Amino acid sequence: MEVLAGVALALAFALTALWFAARAATTICVLEIEKGKLRVASGALAPRVLDDVRDIVKRPKVTWAIVRVLRAKEHGRVEVKGELTKDQLQQLRNVIGSTPLAKLAGIRKKA
Repeated sequence: MEVLAGVALALAFALTALWFAARAATTICVLEIEKGKLRVASGALAPRVLDDVRDIVKRPKVTWAIVRVLRAKEHGRVEVKGELTKDQLQQLRNVIGSTPLAKLAGIRKKA
């Protein structure tokens, strides 16, 4: 019985580690917003897209939020935790979702 509990615990730990690794592999960037100021916590975002996001979170000023930009097929997908209005959330989805993945992270193809 103790062996079975040990195996179950090891399996749970392995699956948790796999979930975190898969999530990190699909994350383009993480943005932190505090008092209307935007900071790239990890990853990268194209300057044009970053400027658009800055404009969105300034009006009305977002007091706190974390925005995670994820890969989804040919475009990005947004996950948000925090205090954004419905309009701001939709604007973020529009900006991120309408930009192709290659342009979203500012990746350039090698010639």
